Amino acid sequence: MLYFAFAIAWVGHACIWTSVLNQAYGRRLPKAVLKPWRLLTGALILAFPLVLLAPDFILVRVYSLVGIFFGGVLLPLITVARWLRKPPESLLGEITHTLDLWPELGAKLHGDGKFSWAPRLPFTCAYRVDFTDVVLAPARLPPEWDGLTLLLLSDLHFHGTPSRAYFDRIIDEIQSRWPVPDLVCLAGDYVDTDSHLSWIGPVLGRLQAKEAKLAILGNHDEHHRPTDVRGELAAAGYHVLGNGWEECTIRGVKCVAVGHEGPWFYPPPDLTTAPADGFRLCLSHSPDNFYWGIAHHIDVMLCGHVHGGQIRVPVLGSIFIPSIYGRRFDQGAFEKSGTLMLVNRGLSGKEPLRFRCHPQVMRVTFRAASGSV
Repeated sequence: MLYFAFAIAWVGHACIWTSVLNQAYGRRLPKAVLKPWRLLTGALILAFPLVLLAPDFILVRVYSLVGIFFGGVLLPLITVARWLRKPPESLLGEITHTLDLWPELGAKLHGDGKFSWAPRLPFTCAYRVDFTDVVLAPARLPPEWDGLTLLLLSDLHFHGTPSRAYFDRIIDEIQSRWPVPDLVCLAGDYVDTDSHLSWIGPVLGRLQAKEAKLAILGNHDEHHRPTDVRGELAAAGYHVLGNGWEECTIRGVKCVAVGHEGPWFYPPPDLTTAPADGFRLCLSHSPDNFYWGIAHHIDVMLCGHVHGGQIRVPVLGSIFIPSIYGRRFDQGAFEKSGTLMLVNRGLSGKEPLRFRCHPQVMRVTFRAASGSV
């Protein structure tokens, strides 16, 4: 019994410090702080047995009880709540087809990135890509938009691994699997080295849209000549919204297209002069802006950033999520007060290590509230 209590306390200890790490990575902190903080967190989690050697017995006992509460009570309650959470009523359907690129391309996928070892580890799924069809019925959808489609990509993290062959094959699959959508939406994090800016045009420029191609930047783009990132996207045919809004016409209907690149780019978008009666479509790199979206009457938010956690363990799901809300918005659809948010798991990562968390591309089809899948 004592060993079981010790194990639960250790789990709770890990929960506490992982939550602190999640908070840190959800904020606009410099790399010089985040990298050592992550290493320190790992060391602190592993060092839990040393807590028992502390000279203050009362402090050890209190902290152990706190760990038992987090590991034995709070974590199970949150996990059960996540499992019991009902999908939003506006989510009419979701179908995923997985494409395993390894049998086709093999070692060509690894490339020459700094972390090319990561996808080589046993049981990784970095090259098993989910193509997910989502059908949504936003409450204020204009009748003219019934059947409108959009393609959502995020978090490509060009840096050499996966290789260009990986991304080119995904674009090939998108073009053969799905017809040209009305909109293409890119939710940020394109590059992790300056030299890979040259991939943006040849890869993402191949995607076509009937109405518009929209894009924003993510936190990783901030460190790699963001002005040049915007320029490459514009040259590839994308309208880069930045932290702002524009009124555009889609299928003959006025729409307020909003970009939110915060908290890394600031100030946040100011919607005080935006039309109040138009449908508001927002590209937000981070799902942490969900409550901002609710306050500003956003109808649909399209997000990335959190990668689904990249590592998902059985039962518990995600662990490390770079979000001030922890695991709350790690993937999928969320809805509150008329704002519908969709969170994409992204296609890669600076550290392309994935377990039980496939990379993902999404095609969204909008339907009137009375429509069917």
